[in-house]
Amino acid sequence: MSDGLATERSNKQHFTYKMKEKLRELYAAYLIAWLSITSRQTIGTNIFESDWDILIILDACRTDALREVESEYEFLQDVDQIWSVGSTSMEWMQKTFVREYEEEISNTAYITANTFSNVLTGDREKLQYGAIKNTRIQQSSLGDRLINYGTVRAEDFAHIEPLWADADSNDKFQSTQKPGTVTDHTVKAARNSDFDRVVAHYMQPHAPYFSTSKEYPELNEYEKYPFRFLKTKSEKEKVWESYIDNLRYVLDHVERLLKNADGDVVITADHGELFGRQGIYSHIPGLPHPRLKRVPWVQTEATDTNTVNPSIKLNGVEAAQEVSEEQLEALGYLD
Repeated sequence: MSDGLATERSNKQHFTYKMKEKLRELYAAYLIAWLSITSRQTIGTNIFESDWDILIILDACRTDALREVESEYEFLQDVDQIWSVGSTSMEWMQKTFVREYEEEISNTAYITANTFSNVLTGDREKLQYGAIKNTRIQQSSLGDRLINYGTVRAEDFAHIEPLWADADSNDKFQSTQKPGTVTDHTVKAARNSDFDRVVAHYMQPHAPYFSTSKEYPELNEYEKYPFRFLKTKSEKEKVWESYIDNLRYVLDHVERLLKNADGDVVITADHGELFGRQGIYSHIPGLPHPRLKRVPWVQTEATDTNTVNPSIKLNGVEAAQEVSEEQLEALGYLD
């Protein structure tokens, strides 16, 4: 009897595995079709269609989340929203930094803590998404033939500062760059007359939610891996509160930036986040879900009161290095 049950259990597990593999292949086929179409006809608003001097990206920030804390920050007034061009960071970058806006990009400094910016240096393939890893379509040349983003390269920017490359790859906590580092480098770039525009890409409120701790090992499971936690426990409120606290954490540093630079500022996001609606968690490429594709859009101003003078240097893309497994795990991409 026990051998029969074991065999039945093994067969069910094998069937489940095969079904998951088939679904991944189907999703990969859908994704390549979606990216092929939208690489030619963008769905969403490109940030370079608007006027701004400094554009602040809050990674994975939902519009309703920013509205929840709107009353706590003077610079958050009239939180509007736009449709993003992507539902993940890499998709957003590939569809944002394109030849159509090459002139604007050539005068722009991009300060980024997001590891996917290595797609701009040619160190990441256009279909290198974890959700379709090792599928037949990903491993084929179909993507190269069908997808035509027209994405620029790192050398087409006035400057790129990949701050994720400074993170200690042996320290998962450090693998997600702290917002203070992004602020310091953005202040430095904003005061540099060589750049007409500056894009500051913070990694928060994206997981891990470390606003409550300065050491990664001290984080709770729902702060390290919130979506893995949600799939096994129905405690969305606990995860949402941590997400909001992480948003406050980065906004405190945005406030410092706004007091140490001059110009018209836009605060927005590359994509939103899903917490289990329709059984979908986190964010995946090619998904036009409103909670992913509708992102906040706040217009404000920065006035330099010169309260901080960061003693850092802008090193540029030569500081980049290969993204480590530890960095990707800390961001939840290896779950």
